[in-house]
Amino acid sequence: MTLPQPASPDPRRRVLLVDDEISSTEVLALILAEAGLHVTTAADARLALERLDEARPDVVITDFMMPGINGGELVRQIHARAAHRHVPVLLISGAPQSALRPYAVDYKAFLRKPFSLEQFLGAVRALLPPDTSERNAPSP
Repeated sequence: MTLPQPASPDPRRRVLLVDDEISSTEVLALILAEAGLHVTTAADARLALERLDEARPDVVITDFMMPGINGGELVRQIHARAAHRHVPVLLISGAPQSALRPYAVDYKAFLRKPFSLEQFLGAVRALLPPDTSERNAPSP
């Protein structure tokens, strides 16, 4: 599902949001869209992998506990693809981060649910590549 975007999302800054909790996905997608990001959503890891090449995300945000393929295995499968090997992943979970150690997941950031809007957007912004459009804009 691709949600409606704000008037002028930056098409260069893309997020793939993966969560089986539909209400959570909708809220987080709206927050990201309001922040000016192009958001593609997937309700599970299988759909995320199907949409990965088209979405071309700069950041993947995924829940860990999902039916079928969990977030840890999703990260492994994303990073196994050469085109997406370096895409940073924000892993979100209701479980403490220590509970994920046995899975040896290669994520860049972790947020434990519940988290604040500021924590969420701060974590996403920290993972996005620099916005070069501001640096290349003409001076006033």
